[in-house]
Amino acid sequence: MDRNQLLAFYYTITLGSTGQAADKLGFTASWITKLLQKLEQEVGHQLLTKKGKHLVLTEKGDIFLKDAKTILDQYDLALKKMQRLSDRAEGAFTLSLPPFISSLWLIEAITPFLNNNPQISLDIKSLRETPDFKAGEVDVDIRNINPLFLNQAEINAHYLTTYKFRLYASQAYVEEKGMPQSIHDLDSHTLISFTEDGLFPHTYEPQAIKCKQHLIIDCPLAIAHAVENNVGIGPLLPHIARLSQQSVVPILHNQLRQSLNIYYTYPASLTQNRMVQDFYNYLQSLPEDFLKGRETLMAKR
Repeated sequence: MDRNQLLAFYYTITLGSTGQAADKLGFTASWITKLLQKLEQEVGHQLLTKKGKHLVLTEKGDIFLKDAKTILDQYDLALKKMQRLSDRAEGAFTLSLPPFISSLWLIEAITPFLNNNPQISLDIKSLRETPDFKAGEVDVDIRNINPLFLNQAEINAHYLTTYKFRLYASQAYVEEKGMPQSIHDLDSHTLISFTEDGLFPHTYEPQAIKCKQHLIIDCPLAIAHAVENNVGIGPLLPHIARLSQQSVVPILHNQLRQSLNIYYTYPASLTQNRMVQDFYNYLQSLPEDFLKGRETLMAKR
């Protein structure tokens, strides 16, 4: 039994035909059929049967499919682990961010790095929760964490920057709706927030703030756009507020705000990985506001 046999079996079922499996794998349909026949011979059971024009799983084929998927996943994971052990800045790695850190801002910031390292492939994921490094979910995670709560023998954490969220509204919105003087005044306003439980990205405990209307948007660019378009009061980074194409004003800055320390984290097993280290060194060399929106990107919006 080889990997091509398992792939032929898996994609024939998941894609619906030997023809589509052949297209996926770059083989001919007749070769896929031969791989399936050889697989059934080695397994000693019929795995597929015809139902009309389609191949479907037999009862034993259904059992084998789950094991085949596990084997293929383990093979891919083993390859990825070997790539991580490379002492060269090459290969593929996965990076995760929380929704409040815009992947658009990150991509703009790291484009020179990617252009200078064409041998590197990057998969960026937006994850609300901290990823599971042990399961190999990602290689690097960038988000707000408290390094004191980490197992330092298993996870490395390096400080990158601090997000200082404040509330803002457009000048036009304030002229129409009035300037809130206290938290209680917000009950007559429209609030825009990252989560249902709080105005800011990270909610330590639910905040019971009353408002006339509540909009939940987990994208910082969309929140900035909503504030600029007079929709309501929302959390922005001061850097973004300064670059706004519309006049925006601070709201209750001394009463409602949040600062989040952002760290570059990765499993200790990647401490010697050249790619992970080179990427961190590059991020460190960028301006303080590289993860908070760049002037060129804001101008394009």
